[in-house]
Amino acid sequence: MNKLFSKRRSQHFMLLLRYWRLVFNDHFVIALFFLFGALAYGYSQWLPTLGSHEWWTRLILIGWFTVIAQIGRLATLIKKPDPVFLLPQVEGIHRYLNQATWYSLILAEIMTVVGAFIALPFALTTEKLSSAEIVTIFLVAIVNKADWMHVARKSLSLRWGDQQWRTRLEYWVNPLLASIAMWLVNPYVGLVVAVILYLAVIVYYRDLAVNWRIAVKAEQDRMYSVYRFFNLFTDVPSVQGNTKRRKWADGLIRWLSKGDQPWSYLYARTFVRSTEVSGIVSRLTLLGMVIVFLLPAGWLSTLVVVLFIYLIATQLMPLYDQYESNVFTHIYPIPASQQQADFKQLLAKVTALEALLIALASIGWQLNVGQMVINLIIAAVEVVLLSRFYFNVRVKKLMK
Repeated sequence: MNKLFSKRRSQHFMLLLRYWRLVFNDHFVIALFFLFGALAYGYSQWLPTLGSHEWWTRLILIGWFTVIAQIGRLATLIKKPDPVFLLPQVEGIHRYLNQATWYSLILAEIMTVVGAFIALPFALTTEKLSSAEIVTIFLVAIVNKADWMHVARKSLSLRWGDQQWRTRLEYWVNPLLASIAMWLVNPYVGLVVAVILYLAVIVYYRDLAVNWRIAVKAEQDRMYSVYRFFNLFTDVPSVQGNTKRRKWADGLIRWLSKGDQPWSYLYARTFVRSTEVSGIVSRLTLLGMVIVFLLPAGWLSTLVVVLFIYLIATQLMPLYDQYESNVFTHIYPIPASQQQADFKQLLAKVTALEALLIALASIGWQLNVGQMVINLIIAAVEVVLLSRFYFNVRVKKLMK
């Protein structure tokens, strides 16, 4: 059983690594760099404005430490045929699940500690904490996560598996009680409460014979959520989409297309229906809006606006030659110049819309109208340059 889990863990890691390479491409890494930089800068600018011992700051800390206890799920790596082939291995499957729990707990504790580190500057700004109290706060977060993971383990058992309402309640109530004691009384009391709750969970939930039906479904649901995340960035065979009529997109297609031009209509419909292209464009737009809204007014805000408009334009470019391998598009009695003109129109409209949204968001939380107007003007100039000059350069490279 130890070798089985090690083998499955390696296969699982290689599967995730294959998708991570597609998700964390150059453009997405750059976007994340600016996003985290903007959030960190905004966070550092916000902390000095806080006063000490505000009544609402402790509520935020209680909520934060309750939420970070929910990060990281139990990964059993159980597969659908296991109830047939591993059913006689009663003791072996118990050791297997113990390995899975420890593996999941270690990864989850790392994320929990990171979450506690994020809240630490806020806590030091609003509370007077000694070094021992800071260490105690981290210990409370670690114990809360261990408590959460044992509750997740008992939810797969024959005795407790059908009481999912109880499991969901314990996921939130146990860390909430420890967090309330930690921030409304003191961290030492919070640690005592967290340890008592953890020991009570261990002692009370002892009969953990696996319920195969629940265990298989829980792992399938966990992997499906992982695949759904990867599917936001690339096509995942395990996630099958549903085809349905979307009347709301008719107006968007009419706006993107032009008259009776076949290429214009084809590009417009492809952009709307292709979740790979339209999805990443919409996500980049939303990400750019969040970043420029959090950034202070100045040259950095303008630089981010220019960068995200360029990223969006580069994501649209692969649409141009998407149908080169389709023989039927080559029998259209339409010159290549018309195809280029139709795609140039789509590129201009999409980038103009996204540039408008990002530039408007650059008004920021300080409501700097002057900076927003400057960004609007620069964004308009960039859209013209991208649709008229950058597109021609890229087409020449594609046609070589």
